[in-house]
This record gives sequence, C-alpha cells and structure tokens, in this order.
Amino acid sequence: MEIKITEMSENFVKLVIKGEDHTYLNLLQHELLKDDDVILAKYHIPHPYVGEPELVVRTKSKNPIQAIKEANERIVKKIDEVLSQI
Repeated sequence: MEIKITEMSENFVKLVIKGEDHTYLNLLQHELLKDDDVILAKYHIPHPYVGEPELVVRTKSKNPIQAIKEANERIVKKIDEVLSQI
C-alpha cells in the first residue's frame, strides 16, 4: 500500500491509496463514519484497472489524518478479537 496526500487543510484530506480496492476502502469508510467528528468519509476508484483509489475525509475539529489512524486501530482491534476466537 502506498499513500499519497494530494490535498490537505485543517479539517480535510484527500489521499490516493495505491494498491487497495473496495475491500479495505469500504471497511475504512464505514469505520470512519462511526466517529462523531467525521462529517464526510468517501472513496472513489475511477477504474479498477487504470484508476488509483482516492479517499476523502472531512472532520468537524479533529485532524483528519488522526481520524484515519484511529479508524485503522479500531479495525485492527476488531480483527484481533475475531482471530482470538478461532
């Protein structure tokens, strides 16, 4: 996975996430939207063969990069819980 910030302000970030598809981005989007500070979390894959996935996050006050990190931590925690039950 290669991440490139293409646009950023205090409460907004637009990222290109190379090497990912709907599987991870859909999970991340849904986890981001569980955060009360996140106003917008969406992704777009222009074309599965030639497009690079873009993730857009807008927050009320939190740094959007921090919101993404926290969402990823929650995802990892949930996966660890599932794996511990196997």
